Amino acid sequence: DVIIALGGGSPMDAAKIMWVMYEHPETHFEELALRFMDIRKRIYKFPKMGVKAKMIAVTTTSGTGSEVTPFAVVTDDATGQKYPLADYALTPDMAIVDANLVMDMPKSLCAFGG
Repeated sequence: DVIIALGGGSPMDAAKIMWVMYEHPETHFEELALRFMDIRKRIYKFPKMGVKAKMIAVTTTSGTGSEVTPFAVVTDDATGQKYPLADYALTPDMAIVDANLVMDMPKSLCAFGG
């Protein structure tokens, strides 16, 4: 199976969490979101990824770099609380950056995104 994340930073981050939940449905989000000081020294060990599905990230904006990083930020809409997640397991297997996907983007969105 393949999970394809298409969009900017927020859809990429959401797809990373969906990937974890697809691969490991027994995982609790609260454990993934535990605070840490160093990505290499965590209380909670992220599960091994890429067993059931590979993740391909296709970016349509520039700015966050989520398509090539081990980070994700998820916001609880009810509380506004942001949960930063970080683990090398969250890095997509492949990133596709196609200039044709951003050619018609409004100039303001391009400027805000980087």
